[in-house]
Amino acid sequence: MRKKRNSGRKKIDIYQKSFSFTHRYNKEKFDFEKLKSIKNNFAIKINNRLILSAIVFSSLFLAVAIKMTEVSLLYTVKGSYFVENTENTRGNILDRNNTFLTANLLTSHISVNPKAIYDKDKFVSKISTINNRLSHDEIENLISQNKFFWLDYNVEPIELQKYIDLGETGIEFRDAYKRKYLHSELFSHLIGKVDRDNTGVSGLEKSYDSYLKDNEKDDLILSLDTRIQHIVRDELLSAMKLYKAKGGSGLVMNVNNGEILAMTSLPDFDPNTKLFNYSSNYKIADNQNKFNKNTLGVYEFGSVMKIFTTAIGIEEQIFKPNSRYEISNSIYVGDHRVEDDHRPCELKMCSVEEIFVESSNIGTIKMIRDIGKELQKDYLSQLGLLNQVNINIPEIASPIVPDPWRIVNTESISYGYGLSVSPLHLAIATSAVVNGGYLIRPSLTKLETEEKFEEQIFSNETSEIMRYLLSQVVANGTAKKAFSKDADKAYTTEGKYRYIVGGKTGTSYKVNQKSYADEKLTTFIAVLPIHKPKYLLLISLDNPKGINREFGEPYNTWNWSQASWNAARVSRQVIDRISPILDIKARYKPSENILINTSL
Repeated sequence: MRKKRNSGRKKIDIYQKSFSFTHRYNKEKFDFEKLKSIKNNFAIKINNRLILSAIVFSSLFLAVAIKMTEVSLLYTVKGSYFVENTENTRGNILDRNNTFLTANLLTSHISVNPKAIYDKDKFVSKISTINNRLSHDEIENLISQNKFFWLDYNVEPIELQKYIDLGETGIEFRDAYKRKYLHSELFSHLIGKVDRDNTGVSGLEKSYDSYLKDNEKDDLILSLDTRIQHIVRDELLSAMKLYKAKGGSGLVMNVNNGEILAMTSLPDFDPNTKLFNYSSNYKIADNQNKFNKNTLGVYEFGSVMKIFTTAIGIEEQIFKPNSRYEISNSIYVGDHRVEDDHRPCELKMCSVEEIFVESSNIGTIKMIRDIGKELQKDYLSQLGLLNQVNINIPEIASPIVPDPWRIVNTESISYGYGLSVSPLHLAIATSAVVNGGYLIRPSLTKLETEEKFEEQIFSNETSEIMRYLLSQVVANGTAKKAFSKDADKAYTTEGKYRYIVGGKTGTSYKVNQKSYADEKLTTFIAVLPIHKPKYLLLISLDNPKGINREFGEPYNTWNWSQASWNAARVSRQVIDRISPILDIKARYKPSENILINTSL
């Protein structure tokens, strides 16, 4: 056995607490190196895991990105909830003070594509619970036809959300603008309405349909004043309630340029409601609420027509205000016996002024007999009373003119029967009598000029005389009690004010088929201020009733129902409220000693 060789080197045990080495053992340094080694190993593991996580998440993100790219570029949508709509916003309508009368509300039209419905029975069951336009059976029938159909129109956001929450396929939503009328009934007959496709079907909406659809155009500015319109409507509503009238109409117009500041017809309607339909050819109103009495209605107005009989005679120098006619107890027009409610004067012979101021039928008939048929027809034609009015709304009527025109027609027309015209006809013709004799064209849009006269029909002298006669009707004639007495105290005490107003009363019996009924139409036409006319007010009440209360109680008419007891009184109340807004002096206190140049 080979003997193990001794290398001559001494073994060293590193675990010994003390040993000899080339340098002295450092325990602290050894522990530090050991700890550093452990940390390095841990860091390597963490880095490896982070790298792995990054690879996983990057792969997922890349997959999603690829899918989104595929959907957006390669996938064609065959059906969706929301469908793009290119409908433009309709222009708005404003009054003369830039108060908005209309607005456009963003809504949705809802349609159904039956081919895209997954479960049709379930679909019908869900839809019928929230849709009020179609019944369950109607929806089921439409779906069974397997064709596109409209489910609802102009659905507002709250209701739209109910359809969205159903989560059903086959429903499509298209943006649409719903026309809103901000003052409800106030301008209903004038502004009119649009259909569900935002196309005008009546009123100014129809007349200016192309203009309002053109986004290059400005909003439509009207001549109307919301404040004046509200006052006229408010007083008419009160009068209808007080006198138990069936209806009423009123308008305020500038006599120098034809601007209409207010036009109200009652009863009216709210164009925002869905219970409103127009026929394609709207010539005859299908409902009294939609009937514009001011432009579409034609009536025999009674004694207000005496304005024109008197003006024609004075213009042609056939008589003067102080010319006299014999007033008998009655007179015959054809086979019809005509009488006066009261004599125009105490004498047998009465002046033209007294005949006009006290509204004598007998005196007016004798005056027209001197004027003659041909002159009457010529002037009435020039005044536009025999032709359709030219105004910017479609709801206008033509006058009912006698044909053939006999002497009996001439005589009956002179005091207000036999010729049916609209209130607007009457307002235009009266404006020509008081504004210096010039015909004007009515306008519902705001004009730039204060005066816009057309042809002159009467001289300035005739116009001045007629203003004086109209002022005397208010001061001393048939409208005296309405303006000089205190109407709130049943005309029993003197009023606080005197009025710088001229006017004419008119009471007529309405035609019932071919004969005259007991129902009345009462009218008062006022001009203010009468010494320098600027505005005309016309008020009509449909069959007002008399009021019989204890003596001295407010609003007592002792059962009288003529225009002087109702229409004139309503006119006074309107004038009291609108004159400050119009910045005109229409009344004064007797103590002011104001001098008004209306005398001859």
